[in-house]
Amino acid sequence: MINQINAESKLVTLIARIEKTILSTGNNGSNYLILNLVDMSGRIEARLWNSTDKDVEELKNGVIVKVDAATNVYRQQLQLKVNSYEVIKEEDFEKHNINEEMFSISAPINVETNYDKLIEFIESTKNEVYKKITLTILKKYENEFKKYPAAVSIHHNVVGGLFWHSFSLLMGAKAIREVYKYADIDWDLVYCGAILHDIGKVVEMAGKNASEYTDEGKLLGHISIGNAFVSNMAIELGLKDDQSVLKLQHAILASHGKNEYGSPVEPNLIEAVIISSLDALDARIYKINDELSKVEKGAWTGRILSEDGRSYWNHNEKKEVK
Repeated sequence: MINQINAESKLVTLIARIEKTILSTGNNGSNYLILNLVDMSGRIEARLWNSTDKDVEELKNGVIVKVDAATNVYRQQLQLKVNSYEVIKEEDFEKHNINEEMFSISAPINVETNYDKLIEFIESTKNEVYKKITLTILKKYENEFKKYPAAVSIHHNVVGGLFWHSFSLLMGAKAIREVYKYADIDWDLVYCGAILHDIGKVVEMAGKNASEYTDEGKLLGHISIGNAFVSNMAIELGLKDDQSVLKLQHAILASHGKNEYGSPVEPNLIEAVIISSLDALDARIYKINDELSKVEKGAWTGRILSEDGRSYWNHNEKKEVK
């Protein structure tokens, strides 16, 4: 298991799924492969030096591979140097006592139970337009919403990550309602907007183990896709002329907060400010915590691009997520 590997491991044998392969060239002109490996316990980067055309052909995204490797620490992070490898085909899974589910990280929450809670909560909201649109879209894309990741690499890139991220925003919104009770806020819009803000990712992501975006995702983006979902569903339900539809669309379109962060429009509703702020906070906490989990207590993370290249100090003991 990846989470059992440490700098003292020296030589390891590991079976993992290749999440992403990157072909690069060293200073000496020879090619090498960067392999992002994953199993249900975590992720680790491996490098195959002096790679051949045969290696490039065999070591593709999604392949299950058995590697013999040596450990080393580079810029505070543990890496593997691949000495040899064997591609394991699906028909050989039983021989190796493995199955597909062993090579995906899952969200650390009970998706099924919490999905039922989410649906029950939406049904308790008062605005019938938000409620009908949200429930109908979720019913249509229930399987994808429960299983897909929220991103390829930036945040919540795990099976069930899209639901986990959306549910976290809902829980965050519910938690702050009492704090901001003095403000005139349409909380039903906040709740339904939080749930639907990333719903376009059911089309943007290429499956539950997505390492790439779909053509639709690359050309349109999840924000535009989610906005179209709401618009089309409003027409289907005979609600297009209701102003609540306009507000729900704005909550999705403004969910990244700023134009330079990918939002077609910036928040012009107080509810959109809340949703975009919670979205950014949840994504940042996930990414920083994920990078901190890769280094020992007392060490610093590598530079995190989404944090403007800043590094963070791990001053806490690691704990189990319950």
